[in-house]
Amino acid sequence: MLRDGPFVLTGKLSTLLDGLCVPLRSAKYLDEVNANPRVAAVITTRDIAAGLDPRFAVAIAEKPDTAHAELHARLAEKREAELRARPNRIDPSAVIDPSARIADHGVEIGARVRIGSHVSIAPGVVVEDDCVLHPGVSLGVPGFNTGIIGGRQRIIPQLGGVRLRPYVELLANVCVARALFGGETTLGEETVVDNLVYIAHDVQIGRRVQICALVNILGRVEIGDEAYIGPSSVIINGARIGEKAKVSIGAVVTRDVPAGATVSGNFAIPHDRFLTHLRSVR
Repeated sequence: MLRDGPFVLTGKLSTLLDGLCVPLRSAKYLDEVNANPRVAAVITTRDIAAGLDPRFAVAIAEKPDTAHAELHARLAEKREAELRARPNRIDPSAVIDPSARIADHGVEIGARVRIGSHVSIAPGVVVEDDCVLHPGVSLGVPGFNTGIIGGRQRIIPQLGGVRLRPYVELLANVCVARALFGGETTLGEETVVDNLVYIAHDVQIGRRVQICALVNILGRVEIGDEAYIGPSSVIINGARIGEKAKVSIGAVVTRDVPAGATVSGNFAIPHDRFLTHLRSVR
């Protein structure tokens, strides 16, 4: 320990939560770390530590990413204990199919919620009033993030939760991952999601969004109100889709999409440019 000090949770530079403890394995990210007001503590190598702002708590490790993953795993154990101590709150007006598997702790289900057959709900999930979950929906599953814990590559545990705002409806086999370091993966009021969609950790989806079948929304994506995400499209980590934007069928989105814009293609570009290119090669 080079400088002791408090932090709230483990995270990455892209994590939009305060009081972060982050790993730093390369000096090329020094300026980005020093300028980030959300960072409170850093795990890094001794040679990089000299360039850090003195406001940070600093721990030295030969492999900062591995040390950070080990610390994260210990915090996850504490988080699981907290959830186990939190009794379920399920409104008596909710209609739940007998085959649904709902954790016996840490779950909140609001009024008039309808839960279909073989739905799975993990601790840390909040389903607000009037939501509908069709057969096979899974809420609060682990996200795909790896780390070296105990000397082995593992899926690192998630510390956050999932929240569905009122009137969200998820069709069959939709899968929504927990937030990774804290906070919640959130689907906004009246958002509807078609069959076989995957929504990764920390995604934030606005109101009245339409998400079609077989869409893959990767971690930390933000989708504005009334956007449309077409069938079989993919949205890369951290992209922002603006309000009322449209992602066409099969598009692969690798950059932000402005409000009201339509994008198409792989990799996705403005729809009018896509059509012009398509005409030129036919």
